[in-house]
Amino acid sequence: MAVTARYRAGFSKMMVALALLPLASVVPGCGDPAQTPSNPNGESAADTTAVVVDGSSTVFRISKAAQEEFSKIEHDVDVVVGNSGTSGGFAKYLQNEVDIVDASRPAKADEETKANAQGIAWVRFLVGYDGITVVVNPKNDFVKELSVEQLKKLWEPDSKVKTWKDLDDSWPAREIKLYSPDDKSGTFEFFTEAIVGKAKSQRKDVQPSSDDNTLVRGVAGDPDGIGYFGYAYYKANVSDLKALAVKKDKDAPAIFPSPETILDKTYAPLSRPLFIYVKKSAYRRKGVAAFVKYYLEHISDLAIKAKYVSPTDEDQKANKATLETLGGAKSPAA
Repeated sequence: MAVTARYRAGFSKMMVALALLPLASVVPGCGDPAQTPSNPNGESAADTTAVVVDGSSTVFRISKAAQEEFSKIEHDVDVVVGNSGTSGGFAKYLQNEVDIVDASRPAKADEETKANAQGIAWVRFLVGYDGITVVVNPKNDFVKELSVEQLKKLWEPDSKVKTWKDLDDSWPAREIKLYSPDDKSGTFEFFTEAIVGKAKSQRKDVQPSSDDNTLVRGVAGDPDGIGYFGYAYYKANVSDLKALAVKKDKDAPAIFPSPETILDKTYAPLSRPLFIYVKKSAYRRKGVAAFVKYYLEHISDLAIKAKYVSPTDEDQKANKATLETLGGAKSPAA
């Protein structure tokens, strides 16, 4: 009995000592993330079932629809979709934090160069079409259309436009309140380049947000509000917003955004394609490959569900040809 008691006492002391040791010395590889075993592509083995998507708040709606539908048939792949803006998405990609970038504009030359220099090359797929929609509050009963010239006068840096009357003498002298995507947004870059003539060049006295829903609420709650964002956000809130027709020049008709005018580009100059950029090395992971294949195989339905215009048959053939240059797992729906 004495031997047994001494054994138990010694064993208890040993267990206490082990409990006080740093966790990293007991469980190899768990103390320092830098020491976590990685696969040959330099990505954490623990992350091989996850797919990380980030970028455009416009394309977010399509990728979110893809995530929701994909999760119904594939339960072992965790897809995370963020919306930090197109520039924010590319910045995270260049930090090796994401697998797929949602983009409402093409990648810039310097973004392409940095990605290639870091050995994290991508491929691009077209996933829909959008028409940046200029909206006012439904209580605004006098503005029905604006020309590109008027839009430039309103949004350009150092604009002198303060009231509606400054745009048209027949309109009331009420102060205009402006709502805009923030400077990380691809929509912001596209709009300012198309309307003002220089990307990211815009007056400062606006209420910016990275969240399009915040912009929707701003205009919907302000009788003298005006803003712009992706067509889908207008369609999802059509009862709370009033879309304006856009007149490209003095001789052109004023055109409202619609699936037809967006696709045939008569809604000019605010029609644009939407993209996803997929990291080539990430695509070797089964989860990423399965998600991307599902995304592209169902893109027509996903784009429509997200309230955008789906890619054309030619676009989808081009997507398929690009996909065939890559390896990867088959989609669960294939």
